[in-house]
Amino acid sequence: MQAVARSESPPGPASAAIPADPAGSTDLPGRGGPRRRPAAPRLRVVLALGFGTLGFLATLALAALVSREATRRLEAEVGGQLAEIAGQMARSLDLGMFERWRDIQIAAASDSLRDPAAGTAAKRALMERMQATYPAYSIIGLIDPDGRVAVTSTGALEGADVAGRDYFRAGRAAPFVGDVHPAKLLQAALAPGEAGPREAAPRQATPREPLRLLDVAAPVWGADGRLVGVLAAHLDWTWARDMARTLEGSLRGHREGAEILILSRDGAVLLGPPALQGGALPRDVPVDGRPLDPQGTSRVGSWPDGAPAYLSAQARTAGYRDYPGLGWQVVVRQSADRALASATALRGNILAAGSAVALAAALLAWLLAGLIARPLRDLAGAAGALGRNQPLPALPRSLVREGTMIAEALDAAADELARRGQAQRLLIDELNHRVKNTLATVQSMAAQSLKNIDGAAAGRDAFEARLLTLSRAHDILTRESWASADLHGIADQAVRPFQSEAPRITLEGPELRLPPEGALALTMILHELCTNAVKHGALSVPGGRAALAWTRAAGPDGPILRITWRERGGPPVARPSRSGFGTRLLERGLAGRNTADLAYEAAGFAYVAVSPLPAPPAETGASPQGIRAGRA
Repeated sequence: MQAVARSESPPGPASAAIPADPAGSTDLPGRGGPRRRPAAPRLRVVLALGFGTLGFLATLALAALVSREATRRLEAEVGGQLAEIAGQMARSLDLGMFERWRDIQIAAASDSLRDPAAGTAAKRALMERMQATYPAYSIIGLIDPDGRVAVTSTGALEGADVAGRDYFRAGRAAPFVGDVHPAKLLQAALAPGEAGPREAAPRQATPREPLRLLDVAAPVWGADGRLVGVLAAHLDWTWARDMARTLEGSLRGHREGAEILILSRDGAVLLGPPALQGGALPRDVPVDGRPLDPQGTSRVGSWPDGAPAYLSAQARTAGYRDYPGLGWQVVVRQSADRALASATALRGNILAAGSAVALAAALLAWLLAGLIARPLRDLAGAAGALGRNQPLPALPRSLVREGTMIAEALDAAADELARRGQAQRLLIDELNHRVKNTLATVQSMAAQSLKNIDGAAAGRDAFEARLLTLSRAHDILTRESWASADLHGIADQAVRPFQSEAPRITLEGPELRLPPEGALALTMILHELCTNAVKHGALSVPGGRAALAWTRAAGPDGPILRITWRERGGPPVARPSRSGFGTRLLERGLAGRNTADLAYEAAGFAYVAVSPLPAPPAETGASPQGIRAGRA
């Protein structure tokens, strides 16, 4: 009865039942130890995060909608205010230029300039009074009909030939106004050390800013209707700059910090930030390639000077009375941060209030989920105990109907499982007892039959070893209720008798389960491979090694299992002269037909067997292990 005694060895780790725990994780057998499924998040965490996230997303949506509408309305309101400022500045520029336009025409009609007999001192005195009245005049002069400067308010440029200048040529026929231009000739004449004592009187630009002028001219007609000359004045551009700065300084409240820019007719920046001044501003600016709307306002966008986004408005100078105007464009811009500060603050308030509501909802969900989750955890623990064949603990009362239904189902499952488990244990015990008795009988009959036959001792030992191997496989399948067996556990159990303290047989492959017939076939094949390796192959010498590997692959009719055995480091390999039972067993392979290859290679014996993999066995409620695996 040696085979029966050895078959009752304790089960190895590969064949242990799969325990289930209340947390929902599963210990899977394998070479690297148990692997646990990641635990699912707790119910109160899910509800708290769900309610909190839902509340926060609703807050974000509300903040986005309200902020969008508030921003749209505020853009329209602020844009209208900026448009009013731009219009006011444009009207001030037109009115200021109209006054200079009128001054020159009135002065050109004075007797001091019309009478050829009036002396130079009288003419200069008139011009000085005009310049003293409005210091923005850089210089005022009378030009004779030939284009030479006869007399000026400062004495500078007298005698200079200006016949080619626009203000002289146009001013001989009618009043003329010219756009801003640099004054290199006059600036040189007014430079310190080169002019007379009158040069301190004109209003000049700051030392770092080049002198820029506006030209105003009108014809001077004599009493007889002949052209006496042209009265021309150069108006320092700083008066417009000072006007813009004064208007900017008068802004208060939300419009404080707005900037005023003045553009010429062709788009050149006459007044503005240093990064833009003097250059041409693209026609589609301000803002992101979107021109100003008909009301003179634009949406928020970036500017070429790289500053933050701005809200802008514009107005054009249209002249005043008979003054035709220069076609300037006044642009007023304000940074979006300041212009739309109230909308930003409203969005922040909504986010803060909504976040507080979302946090309160998450806290409430956390507390409510605790009342629901605690009984569910107890029910999960009871289900885990039931899956481990432990007595069912007292079931808690649940606040929800579903929890009560689960408790009732667990009670019924515990009763049914106990009944089926008892019947199953009786059947398995009886089957195992009979199989062991049958194997013991076969072993005894073989021993008695071969006892008196000469030379049969080796055959008897081989037969008993094969029978013992078959018994171990039966033990594993019995523990698994003959449903299936872990491939790694089967292989480990089959090669264990041939392993030494330093393992010489390695096992490598994925986790797979074999049906009972496949497990028995694999056990017998591995026994023959190990026996042959110990007697004739790599395991017959100290340095020899063997490796068993298996893979799952796709076949034409479904998944297949490929098992490979390779020996290395053994004695020279030679094909046997005859085929015995072991060779025929190996040739049949796992599938019970010729699906295996035996290769007697120079490096060592190699064996490859292929077998189709069946679908996973259906789990029934009659097996406690099946229930345990299904709930794991």
